[in-house]
Amino acid sequence: MPRARRNISPRLLVALVGILLLAWALRVHALDDRSLWADEGWTLVLTEGPGLDDITRTMAADQHPPLFFVLFRIWRTLTGESEFALRYFSVLISMIGVAAIYPLSRGLFGPLAGALAALLLALADLPIDLAQEVRHYGLMATLAIVSSVYYVRVWRRSTRAARIGYVLSSLALLYTHYLGAFVLLAQGVHFLLFARGRRRVLDGLFLFAAVALGFLPWVPVVLVQNSVRWDDPLYFRNSVPNSPETYRAVRTALLGSHYGLMFALLLLGLVYVTYRRTNGFESVRVRLRPLWATAYPALWIVLMVGLTVAINARRQFLTERNFVLIAPAIAVLVAHGLTNLQRVGRALLVAVIVVVGLTTVDARRNYPNWRTVTANVTRYHQGDEPVLMDVWVGDFPVRYYVEQQMGEGTPAISLREWRSEYGVEFLPRLLDTLHALDAFWLVYWGDAPMTEYGALIADAGFAQTAALSVDHLGERLYSYRYDRVPSGELAQFGDLFGLRQASAPEQAAPGETINVFLWWSALQPVPLDYSVSVVALDGQGNVVAQHDGPPLDGYSPTSTWMPDTLQLDVHRLSLPDTLPPGTYDLAVRVYWYGDPQLLPVVQGEQPAGDRAVIGSLVVDSSGG
Repeated sequence: MPRARRNISPRLLVALVGILLLAWALRVHALDDRSLWADEGWTLVLTEGPGLDDITRTMAADQHPPLFFVLFRIWRTLTGESEFALRYFSVLISMIGVAAIYPLSRGLFGPLAGALAALLLALADLPIDLAQEVRHYGLMATLAIVSSVYYVRVWRRSTRAARIGYVLSSLALLYTHYLGAFVLLAQGVHFLLFARGRRRVLDGLFLFAAVALGFLPWVPVVLVQNSVRWDDPLYFRNSVPNSPETYRAVRTALLGSHYGLMFALLLLGLVYVTYRRTNGFESVRVRLRPLWATAYPALWIVLMVGLTVAINARRQFLTERNFVLIAPAIAVLVAHGLTNLQRVGRALLVAVIVVVGLTTVDARRNYPNWRTVTANVTRYHQGDEPVLMDVWVGDFPVRYYVEQQMGEGTPAISLREWRSEYGVEFLPRLLDTLHALDAFWLVYWGDAPMTEYGALIADAGFAQTAALSVDHLGERLYSYRYDRVPSGELAQFGDLFGLRQASAPEQAAPGETINVFLWWSALQPVPLDYSVSVVALDGQGNVVAQHDGPPLDGYSPTSTWMPDTLQLDVHRLSLPDTLPPGTYDLAVRVYWYGDPQLLPVVQGEQPAGDRAVIGSLVVDSSGG
């Protein structure tokens, strides 16, 4: 194969710029549509330290090396805390990978293969998916590409710049993810198989030794992490076994829905095909030389897959996203397979790959929607009510959304962490905390939060007053609210409902919207879904502001209320901009939409017509 030229033609340059723009568009598309998931939340927790040395110490107790998290901490400080800004770091890293695969594939198979490899990586589902996460897998794949670029350059012509670039990029790869060692192993095996000449051998051994020496200070940390990892079941919750289902999922993630075509092209990329026309007939010649070029990406794939499967059979650690490490090698070989085709056939297949890639870009993983779960809490949250979390590692993104939606001062307590920290003292600690509260929220994955500490919550004087949920793969993510059971009753509506307690601001400004909190109990089974009307009345009893709706915006229909249970209801009362200053009564009414009659009210053991006054509101320009 002739050596690839370093000069890029104007046409090729335009094509590469277009590929990069396409890669960027696919990676920023709907970047913040999905909620942060557990591992992304964990990244945020790991990078909350005040200094980079704190992050390094924290990572030493985790299962990963620190480079990504140190870099992300710097990025986070500069760009802010929005989901888009947090994830854009991975987008930029992924873009570097798309750009870097061009010189890698060009160095192996020529400029056309370089451009096609960049296009394939730009369209690949798994790299796109991981480019939209606050995790280190995108950086791992990019650094694997960069290390390979310099390895090929050292192989072709060992310059000082190439050697320095190789050592630094390889060290960065190891300090980003330990799976990067598979890429370096592939380089080492490739070197042993194909290196010729005493000088080249010594040069290669020196580079590998320099990388090993640079990683040596972190080796004791790796040993400690390894011993902790296999003893802590937390690390295996997301891992998958060696099974046909696992590898079918990996196959689709790496090769796309058109995996048959991609696999055929990958196999075609292991050879060289030339075409020759003689006497009007075209002959095809398949050859295997030079092996060094095809052998490197092939070894990259084979060693990664083989060793991962072998290790996972003994100690399960595998996740689909681990295999993003071989996505660049697949792109390189498939690109070479396309270059082995004649122009017309190549153009048609490239068109198919582009169309399929564009149509599958939204085929993303279904992670728990913690953003909506927390939004359900935010909608009905009052004051400094703490948010308790019992959702395994999902409490990390919940904590993020609590801070973003309710403010950093809102208490967020991980019961999972408390259980681990306090052991047998967990329940007494929880009980002491509950005794100091009037209300709290519990974010829980599943339908039965009462199994471990439900009786304790009831004994502390609390009742569940709301259960808001989000569906996730047939399960429910709940936001439960608990309130201390009030004594007495403010008013009774017919023989159906008792208004146990009410809470509203005492002061507001014209144009302001206030939240009115109501706590109800059913006096008997209610067959119909009633509505509640909250009104502000002037001195003459005229309605000046009103909000009508089913309890809790329809989340708590009255037909589901059980007698003697406590039910939360919240109404948002918008005051007119032109409302004159003064004192107004706040009152509550109840009705069924099929009956024009309001339920009669008894308040203070006296008939009160069709409304119960729950307080007064002073309206002035200064507000509350």
